[in-house]
Amino acid sequence: MRIKILIVLIILTSLSLGYFFVYKNYLSKRQKIEREIKVSQTEEKIEIPEIETPQEKATKEEKAPKEKEKIKTVNIPKEISDNCIGFLIGSTFEIETMKEIGAGWIRPHPGPFVWGFIEKSKGDYDFSITDNFVKTAQKNNVAILPTIWPFAEWDQKICRPKICEVSSEDQFYFELPKSRCAPCNMANYKQFLKKLVERYDGDGINDMPGLKIPIKYYEILNEPEMREPFLTFFKGTEKEYVEILKASFEAIKEVCPDCKVLSGGAAGVEPKMISFWSKVFDLGAQNYFDIANIHFVNFGDRSTLNVKPFKELLKEKKIEKPIWVTEAEYGKDKNQEIESTVEGALLEGAKKIFFTRFVIGSSAPPIPGQYSTQYINITSKCNLIK
Repeated sequence: MRIKILIVLIILTSLSLGYFFVYKNYLSKRQKIEREIKVSQTEEKIEIPEIETPQEKATKEEKAPKEKEKIKTVNIPKEISDNCIGFLIGSTFEIETMKEIGAGWIRPHPGPFVWGFIEKSKGDYDFSITDNFVKTAQKNNVAILPTIWPFAEWDQKICRPKICEVSSEDQFYFELPKSRCAPCNMANYKQFLKKLVERYDGDGINDMPGLKIPIKYYEILNEPEMREPFLTFFKGTEKEYVEILKASFEAIKEVCPDCKVLSGGAAGVEPKMISFWSKVFDLGAQNYFDIANIHFVNFGDRSTLNVKPFKELLKEKKIEKPIWVTEAEYGKDKNQEIESTVEGALLEGAKKIFFTRFVIGSSAPPIPGQYSTQYINITSKCNLIK
């Protein structure tokens, strides 16, 4: 009997031990699985922070406010863009007279958009005078076509001899830098131009405080072919002018892709003037401007303000560009009719016309509020633009 009881106890003990080891193995496996699940979940939740260099952090902080500001963009109002009439002005007080006429554009001449007048020394910028022009213009609801003068005395001194200086007889001897050759350091000139364009392009980045009507059009130099003792705007070759035009175009488009570049106004259609521009076009200048630019200063094809003969030159060179007449000036007869000339120019393809005198035929300084009656309702002719 005792033997049987002993056998039963041995069997029960064996079974208990078996179950114990099986259960222990089960718990071990379960705990292992649970640990793996926890580790997996933890790994999924852990986010390794990006390590930024000080330079990357500074760039990010600088970019963030700019992107926010960029939302506050401004454009030239449609009623100004559609207005085809403008005036050459010498100072801001003339803008109010222009407003009375109903014109939408001003072209300061020679104007304050001069490299050396804004960047007085390398890296030293002063936009106070150009800011004043822009603020006065937008106060009177007009847009600006500035002429860019790529001259700075501190730059010219680097490589230009005295021969680059204009005669003391020059009409703008005191209003522009005296040395008027191509820039010595084109990279410095481009840097200046980018800063200028950025300030007035209306994209919300580094704009002039209070900017409402941006500058979207730029003329590069004026009448670069003029070589008279009393009037020389540029002392350089056709090739050098194309180089300036190219550098200007690249700088402007880099900062403001939707800005438009005008070639310097052709002084007229006399053979020597046509010769200069013919060479300029042969050198590929048409790749570096958006709008062709012609003047009528009481000489040439009065019926179209020189648009027709200039357009023929462009056609000969296989150039298709819009045309602006940025100077329209008539003879001394104050009573002469101008309506037909405006119609002729617009019908021939001109998109804008800028008059040089408020009182037709007068060379006297303008008087606020005085202008020729021929200008009354002249803006109605803008409907003729195709």
